[in-house]
Amino acid sequence: MLDRVEDRGDGPVLAGPGVAVAEVVDRLEAGENAEAVRRSLGLHAGDVVAAIAAAGLGPGPDDGPGLVRSTPGRPRLVSATSERNLVALFPDADRPSLLALLAGLLQILDSWEPSHTAAQEADDRGERTTSRYWHGIAHRREPDPGNASYWFRRVGRVPDFDELAGAARPILLELGDGALAARLCRDGWDPFAFIDACTSAGSGSPEAVALRRIQRQEMAILLATSLRHADR
Repeated sequence: MLDRVEDRGDGPVLAGPGVAVAEVVDRLEAGENAEAVRRSLGLHAGDVVAAIAAAGLGPGPDDGPGLVRSTPGRPRLVSATSERNLVALFPDADRPSLLALLAGLLQILDSWEPSHTAAQEADDRGERTTSRYWHGIAHRREPDPGNASYWFRRVGRVPDFDELAGAARPILLELGDGALAARLCRDGWDPFAFIDACTSAGSGSPEAVALRRIQRQEMAILLATSLRHADR
């Protein structure tokens, strides 16, 4: 997901069409229908999702949601990130997949309660690709480590763990904490060790900064998977 946006010197733009992320986001926040924005700018539906994600994840490695949930920084974008808008963008998608995608976007925008609700409903309706993972992230950020562990047990082993381990290793190498790296990247990726690390890291500590960088990568990877399953 992060590779769909690039900085060309005057702010982030969508890599393919070259449209500024700010233009997409500003129009959505102004209340314009997402499908109308897509058509007028000549975008793919996935580009609109990428623009919303870019607004939440930010342009730099230290941006993105905190390890603990907070108040949404862009409430108007949260309002625009609705199931109705996603249905307009992906009219052929099944509802459980759209709900999982919605859960991811809302979690990235720090809209915790609606994200949690969407993840739960997606799972209730049989979505088995990313909704449980988003549910686990929600409880990790709540923070409720016991509930987060329950959901990650239901997630099991998923292909995204391998990509996440690859993204986490250079961050952990820069941190210089070999013991933490060994815990997190044992057998590819250990989501339970990540829960423990996130809930015990001191606010503002070098470890917390590194873990937040990893979480940003995690959300981008998982959102890309959610998008692929909605846009089939």
